[in-house]
Amino acid sequence: MKAFSVFLVLAGILLFLSLFGFVNMTFGFVMEILFATLFGVEGIRELVSKNLVGIGGLLFSAYILVRAFDLFSFSSTSKAQIFMAFIASYLIGIGIQMLFKKSVKVKFWENQR
Repeated sequence: MKAFSVFLVLAGILLFLSLFGFVNMTFGFVMEILFATLFGVEGIRELVSKNLVGIGGLLFSAYILVRAFDLFSFSSTSKAQIFMAFIASYLIGIGIQMLFKKSVKVKFWENQR
């Protein structure tokens, strides 16, 4: 719930900035910010639980943020390239997990209690 509240605060700030013409708010931009927030929160949650696979979520979140704000002219990337960036970032995270941990337990879809 805290992640959603942070998203709402960021969305409100971006809406105010768009009123004054500083940021161009489109539906695609809002969706990129939403997914960057979700992947970033997931990556931090994994890192806090000492699972280095979360680095993949943080890398993908950083990629989406760079693409959303058009920092290095990544806005012309296709959907296939975005999907490949997703796969690549999680492969990097899983590889780092395998390098530094003795046992690898990737729990993407299991309910943790």
